[in-house]
Amino acid sequence: MIVSYSIRTFIILTLVLIGVFLLNPVAHSKILFFDDFDDGKIDAKYEFKDHPGKWEEKGGVITQTQESPGDHTYLVMNGGFKEPHTGLVMIRVDDWGNGDLARCGMGFRLDPGNGSGYAFLIHNTLQNMEFLNDHLAWKQNDTVPPFGEIEIGKWYWMKGEISDKGFNGKIWEDGEKEPKKWLLESKLDFGNVRPESGQVGLNGGSSTGAAKTVVSFDNWAICDNLDECTPDVILAVEPTGKLSTTWGAIRKRY
Repeated sequence: MIVSYSIRTFIILTLVLIGVFLLNPVAHSKILFFDDFDDGKIDAKYEFKDHPGKWEEKGGVITQTQESPGDHTYLVMNGGFKEPHTGLVMIRVDDWGNGDLARCGMGFRLDPGNGSGYAFLIHNTLQNMEFLNDHLAWKQNDTVPPFGEIEIGKWYWMKGEISDKGFNGKIWEDGEKEPKKWLLESKLDFGNVRPESGQVGLNGGSSTGAAKTVVSFDNWAICDNLDECTPDVILAVEPTGKLSTTWGAIRKRY
C-alpha cells in the first residue's frame, strides 16, 4: 500500500511529539513541587499553622512581613511528600533584630496540627545556622555560614534533606556555586523523633519583643532526588508555567 507524503509526514511528526512528551516527564519527574510566586496571589493550597503571621505575595516573592509574628510562624504545603525528599528555596532577610526568637528558614516533617517539626534555620544572629525540633530541642550546631554573615537584603539559597537516616542542610549566596558538602548534618536524635508527615514549610519567624524577623522567599521546590534539586534544574521549570504545581498531578492527567 502506498502511503502519501502528507500521511508519512504526519506520522513522523506524531512520533517526534510522542518522543518529546515521553522525555519531558523524565526530565521533570524528580521535581515534586515548585512555586516561583510570580502570580501575585497566595495559592489556596497553602496553610498557615500556629501563628499565621502576615504573608504577602508580590513582585515575584512571598514575604512574611510581621516583625514579631510569634512562635512559630509557618507557611505549610501539605504535599504528602514521601521520604527521602529535598527542599530548595531562595531566602532574603529583609529586617532582623538579634534574639533567640529571631529565626527563619525551612521546615520538614511538619505536624498536621500545629505545624511544628524539624527546621533548618538562621537563628539568633545573622552569623548562625542551626537545626531545631520545634518546641522540643535544638541541635546545638552554632555554625557560621560558609560566607561568614548573612546580609540584609541579599538573596541566598537554602537546601535541606530529610530521611530516616537524618537531617542535612546548607546555605550559599545566590550566583555562587553550591557547596559540595552539607553545612549541618544530624541524626534525628534531638527531641522526640517525629513521624513522617509529608508536610513541608517556610519558617517566617518566631519573633516577639526586641527580636524581629521579616523574610522573603522565592523559587521553592521539593524534589525526590537530591542531585536534581539544584537552582539550574528548578529554574528550568519556569518556562513550562508560572503557577505553582505538583508534577505528579500533572503527569496523571496524561
